[in-house]
Amino acid sequence: MALYLVNPGVDLTLELYIDHGLEEAMSIQWERIQDKSIRQIFTRKLEKQLERLLAECMDWDLKEPTPAQISYATIIAQRLGVSIPSEASQYRFHMALFIEAHNEQYQASFANRNAQKAGEMLAAHTLVADRLKQSEQNP
Repeated sequence: MALYLVNPGVDLTLELYIDHGLEEAMSIQWERIQDKSIRQIFTRKLEKQLERLLAECMDWDLKEPTPAQISYATIIAQRLGVSIPSEASQYRFHMALFIEAHNEQYQASFANRNAQKAGEMLAAHTLVADRLKQSEQNP
């Protein structure tokens, strides 16, 4: 038996062959489901499983961005005051391009911020050391 996936909008027809035993089981399953609402539940379940399988079969660059990419890009966008392009939110490749395009500037801003904090900490330590010396001299 062949199952067909058809998307007339892009002239796409996929003929998916399944094992004969599974074909028989599928036919029996469909015959068992007489109630329209139960058929809809079965169809939704099949849609979700098929969607997951199709996503796994896509080339790496067409998959959704990874959670790590999204997190890092969000931090970069917030720090630099830029927005993440819609293509980057959809596809891993475009997200990688966004990160690559802004990473150097982000790293530089991060380094500047750390240098500023280090300077502030040094000033605070110096102030505390001066106060300790003063308190030791004036008991």
